[in-house]
Amino acid sequence: MYDKYCDAMYTICLRYTKNTDEAADMLQDAFIKIHEKCDSFNPAYELGGWIKKIVVNTAINHIRQNNKFDIVDSFESFEATLEEPEIFRQEDNSANIQDQLIQILKEIPTGYQTVFNLFVFENLTHKEIANYLEISENTSKTQLFKARKLILKKLQDKKILL
Repeated sequence: MYDKYCDAMYTICLRYTKNTDEAADMLQDAFIKIHEKCDSFNPAYELGGWIKKIVVNTAINHIRQNNKFDIVDSFESFEATLEEPEIFRQEDNSANIQDQLIQILKEIPTGYQTVFNLFVFENLTHKEIANYLEISENTSKTQLFKARKLILKKLQDKKILL
């Protein structure tokens, strides 16, 4: 099971931290929990989804326990959304773009990174994120807005976007 899922789950851990050693620690902790909870797995569900949920929960708990979740709170109210960029430079291949996006995610503040990951990759709503991270829905929305704005700026600075 470890051999089958470790690479994909390590990639998830990397999305929640800025360094490879921390990601490896998260992964190890997650697989220990998976082993301990294997009796609670319901075979009617997909194993990969169950494993992913434990890995994401472990990553979030790791961030909380190490006091690395710095929410950049804002009292500003906003309705604005960023337009999604559609034009990438043609000479960049998808693997190169993916590597650069992963690097950009490592460069943004942890609060932005965590909310962005939960919203974009885990498909959680702002209400679910707020409950999960014990923050307000508006803080979740603000973090996502600021994360998107910062990611877009970094993509433009690196000339990944036209």
